[in-house]
Amino acid sequence: MSELVIQPKELKSPFDLSGRGAVLVDGATGYLGSHLVAALAASGAEIRCLVHKGAKAEDINVLRNLGAKLFVGELFGNDSKVAEAFKDARVAVHLIGSIAPQRGLTQEFLHVLMTGLFVEKAKAGGVQNAVMVTALGASPEAPSAYHTSKWQAEQEVIESGLSNIILRPSLLVGRQVGRRNSKLVDRIIKLISEKKSVPLVNGGVNRLQPLFIGDMAMAAVASIDRLTSEKAEIPSQPLELGGAEILPMNELVKQLMVLLGVEKPIVTLPYPLAMVAASVCQTFQKVPIISCDQVKLSMRDNVCTDNRIEELLGAKPVPLSTALQVYASR
Repeated sequence: MSELVIQPKELKSPFDLSGRGAVLVDGATGYLGSHLVAALAASGAEIRCLVHKGAKAEDINVLRNLGAKLFVGELFGNDSKVAEAFKDARVAVHLIGSIAPQRGLTQEFLHVLMTGLFVEKAKAGGVQNAVMVTALGASPEAPSAYHTSKWQAEQEVIESGLSNIILRPSLLVGRQVGRRNSKLVDRIIKLISEKKSVPLVNGGVNRLQPLFIGDMAMAAVASIDRLTSEKAEIPSQPLELGGAEILPMNELVKQLMVLLGVEKPIVTLPYPLAMVAASVCQTFQKVPIISCDQVKLSMRDNVCTDNRIEELLGAKPVPLSTALQVYASR
């Protein structure tokens, strides 16, 4: 078991948010959300969590045990609990999104519409500051709906009038608290464990810059610290965040194999065949194992042009080899 997986109350933070006012987190039961709440608790913040009505009890308990005040409701509609959650919060953090939405949901709904509702509720509640986490590669010209919708969502926040910091991380890996994990890493581990070979789109030659989830959470805390400090400089553009190491997807898979004590061949899954498989998954699975957008992203590098993680953390990010150690316990 990695030393990075700790009791949440033992987590340390270089930031002190005590007395800065309430911080509201939506998407709080997710992978990043639970880690951010832990980092906020370590920073002495007053934490509010907006939790959707279908959230699982074990994920809710993680937030409750960290001392967060929970509000169960949905951004759409006139939910009084949602209005109460946003009311007079100092900062609101928007995390809702998915690269592989469940059947019936679209990227536009999850990212653009939900961000618009987030802005609407925040302004109605008197919130003046917002932190939003999108994705490295967000762009109006991106080939995937995931990245174009993330860029459109950013515009909702940028044009809202709220003082804001937007963070664009690369692939998030590792775990510190709770039970949630990177869906991509979970899928790779399942392939390694259950299949005779590991199929990767285009052979997994696309380069990544994986970032430890704990560093991502603390970067969000650093952003909240900036927004609530009188003299801090607020960046005018989204900040790209990545880890210290750039490597191809197939190398990441090999490192996971070593940790799991397994050696299996990596086979190339051609792009056209991968798209057919993803289309079938999206049609017949409630939550697709792989989406067409994930296939498209597998054909492109996902690395920073201007990595700002050290600037936010005031320290170097956790090495990839250390961040991945948690998976050795499986």
